[in-house]
Amino acid sequence: MKKVSQLIGSFALGAMMALPSFAQPLVQPNSPDYNPKATYDGPYKLNTWSISAHFGPTLFFGDLREYDFWPVTKTNSDSHKESGTFQGGLTLNKQLSYLFGARLDASLGNLRGMKRRNYNRYFEGNYFDVSLSGTVNLKGLLMGPNKMKRWKIDAYAGIGQVFYDATAYDLTGGVKLRETGNMNDWIVPTGLNINYEVTPRIDIGVDFRLTHTNSDYLDATYGGDYDRTPNSFNIKDQKTSHKGNSELDSYGYGAIQVTYKLGKKPLKVAKVDGKWDYKPEEGGYYHLRYTDPRVLVKPPKILTLEEMDSVAKANRPKDIDPRLLLDTDGDGVSDFFDKEPNSPAGSIVDGAGRVLDFDSYVKNALATGAACSEIFANVTFDTDKNVLKPEFQELLKNVAALMNKNGCRLQLAGHTDRRASDRYNVSLSKRRVDAVKNYLINEAGLTDPSKVIVDYFGSFKPIADSATRTGLQKNRRVELKLLP
Repeated sequence: MKKVSQLIGSFALGAMMALPSFAQPLVQPNSPDYNPKATYDGPYKLNTWSISAHFGPTLFFGDLREYDFWPVTKTNSDSHKESGTFQGGLTLNKQLSYLFGARLDASLGNLRGMKRRNYNRYFEGNYFDVSLSGTVNLKGLLMGPNKMKRWKIDAYAGIGQVFYDATAYDLTGGVKLRETGNMNDWIVPTGLNINYEVTPRIDIGVDFRLTHTNSDYLDATYGGDYDRTPNSFNIKDQKTSHKGNSELDSYGYGAIQVTYKLGKKPLKVAKVDGKWDYKPEEGGYYHLRYTDPRVLVKPPKILTLEEMDSVAKANRPKDIDPRLLLDTDGDGVSDFFDKEPNSPAGSIVDGAGRVLDFDSYVKNALATGAACSEIFANVTFDTDKNVLKPEFQELLKNVAALMNKNGCRLQLAGHTDRRASDRYNVSLSKRRVDAVKNYLINEAGLTDPSKVIVDYFGSFKPIADSATRTGLQKNRRVELKLLP
């Protein structure tokens, strides 16, 4: 029995040391409440401490109660009347995770027992014990966090010390036979704790506990020692209290328990429409005794088609002014910004759409070294052609000279009319852009090709109505945008 008790104690200590590894928090490092040093952490904090008081009858198991379970009702000595045996104590609880925790217990009580066969004696004694135990939430482990929601059922085991004194008496005459004096020894408490949540602060429950001791002398009697001569053996002279040849003594109790949950702003979950409705955002804290942190993390809401449509409408940007999409005169400046929206076809314009005398602009810029300004121009093409027309060659030579002189950049964008497939039109618009760029480099003398930016859009960005011959001609173009 001694080896078994030591084995249980070693297991309890190992389980308690391992508890933190089971108590890994549901951590979200991006949460504003994240604190890696906290025992429990997650998107929502929970209270974890509580304190309990318990009171109830005790029961002894040993040499003077090993077989006889009837109380001593009468002795031959009026000075020794059997009365009830009770204990009371306090427990400090720390919930490390939803399933695992720890408890520190301190109890004070008395014990009594008797045995007529062989011993013909009874005893009475007092004890004080303190222990540290690890707990396992059996309800949560077996049934999950939402069944029997108000209940908490824990099994626990630990290790501690008991301090006791006891006196043995003869049943016939009530003569004092032996006294233990003040002694102490190791204990291994095991038990079952059942609680019910009454309010956000208060739980009520019961605690059933069996405490195994490393002593055979809690009843002031060694197993197998039938000598009833008073003071025939002085326990104080012995180095250990385990001297008998019977099983080690143990004792237990069944107690009523009241628990006060510590922590700030406690919350108690309520049911709404048949489901537990957690509302940590109300500014309070649920207790880890009854709340699995995972139930507080609400899954993302899956929107219905109607809800998605409503969100899209609420976030839809304002309608674009249609003038931003129109370029009536085809000069490369949308009507919204164009100061002269009816410029003649092929006109050279500035960023505001005003017609410029390009030759005068180039000569002035080359002579004075003036910085480049935004100037727009269009180079048009015949149907399904990417051959540069002679009337635009002089324009491109002037553009190249200005770029070489003043460091201007050039943006080219190719376009087509809509009379072909999209794939063909995109390819045609690219060939037109390449034709303009190649002319600038190979014929117009552009010294730095990296200053040319190219793009092509097929027929996706028309500037005129493609239902007319004039509109089709305007859409077959390469837009030139001279940039600083």
